[in-house]
Amino acid sequence: MDINLRGTLVTVLIFFLVFVGAVYTIRIVSGTNLPVAAVQSGSMEPNIPTGSLIFIQATDPSEIVAGPPPIGDTVIYIQQGTQVIDYFLFASYNPLPISHRAIDKVEVDGTYYFLTKGDANYYPDQNPSNPLSWVPEDRIIGKVVYSIPYLGYPFLWFKNVWLISLVVLTIIIIIILPSGEKENAKKTAGSV
Repeated sequence: MDINLRGTLVTVLIFFLVFVGAVYTIRIVSGTNLPVAAVQSGSMEPNIPTGSLIFIQATDPSEIVAGPPPIGDTVIYIQQGTQVIDYFLFASYNPLPISHRAIDKVEVDGTYYFLTKGDANYYPDQNPSNPLSWVPEDRIIGKVVYSIPYLGYPFLWFKNVWLISLVVLTIIIIIILPSGEKENAKKTAGSV
């Protein structure tokens, strides 16, 4: 095996192992299988703009603060009937989780329920007069602890299968093309 190709493969393997270790560590520290997400809509603007990268931390429901912006915590929750497939490095949600502010909270029979609303939306997500229609604590993934505007756009772009395929193909070409050129140079140099 060509020494440059071996070095490239070792570098790719090391990068992959570091990436896997980092993702796994972040999942453990955050306490959730969704420690990072990209904001896809403008429902939380201007506080969390579209394309922001949000960092999520699992939180005890009793510690979630409810109230108007900026007092209430922004929580990430799933809708009833959401299918969750947890892979080793990432989780797939169908439909996608919602990140909205907890504007009210009640405890009914030992379970917390949260009334949520997007900061840019006119109305709450649930019926304000029926706490049992609110989001129960078991559907709360966590709360947003930090957000970085615009950094989530690459995550949104990479949900496009064609774009992912193009990037993978480009990386393969970048890795293989230089080693192929060196082989041709060796053959040409050997025939002189």
